[in-house]
Amino acid sequence: MKRTILVTGTDTGVGKTVVTCAILRALLQRGLHPFPIKPVETGCDDLRRPEDAIALSAAAGGVDLATVCPVRYQTPASPWTAARLEGSKHSFEGLVDHIRAVQQTHDLVIVEGAGGLLVPIAQGKSYADLAVAIGASLIVVARDALGTLNHTSLTLEAALSRGIPVFAVALNAVASPDRFSLPHGDELRALWPGVLILDPIPRRENPHSILMSNESSIAFITDMTAES
Repeated sequence: MKRTILVTGTDTGVGKTVVTCAILRALLQRGLHPFPIKPVETGCDDLRRPEDAIALSAAAGGVDLATVCPVRYQTPASPWTAARLEGSKHSFEGLVDHIRAVQQTHDLVIVEGAGGLLVPIAQGKSYADLAVAIGASLIVVARDALGTLNHTSLTLEAALSRGIPVFAVALNAVASPDRFSLPHGDELRALWPGVLILDPIPRRENPHSILMSNESSIAFITDMTAES
């Protein structure tokens, strides 16, 4: 069965790349061959070395970087904003065609977004529009911290109101934990009983370690994907 997953976040810096890489490595260990795509990467100091895309390529076994990340900008902003500020242009249709070409040759495609679901990827189009266009379900990466109930609920409401299926919500530990440890997972399950809310992924000294791929929430995502 062919499947496409879009990994989005409740905000920037929530750990989308770390979680996506962990999923890719875990799927590879299961004998699957996922192909990662970062359609647009911004904030590239060196356009030849997009850091997130390089990490995704490595986690998937060293797949072609140009296919992983076809569009790159130096400006650390949304793809649409970066394109305008740099006097460049990419089209939504071109990105969709790129992903669909990969979908034709790979049963499992993992697309990593930028920031959150409604970040503009091109003029008049957001990552939510991209998810609809490529038939993707969502993995939502959220901070396991104060504020996540609102951020996650806004993301889920935006997705479900557009008919975008939600594969799971993955809570990710933050660098500076809240003073009081609150059960954000339990709270989100009570708010969203129809959505799979996974247990928080603990923070590791090396977030790209293979140990990350063995965490229970990553293993659960891997099992669900492998069984689909």
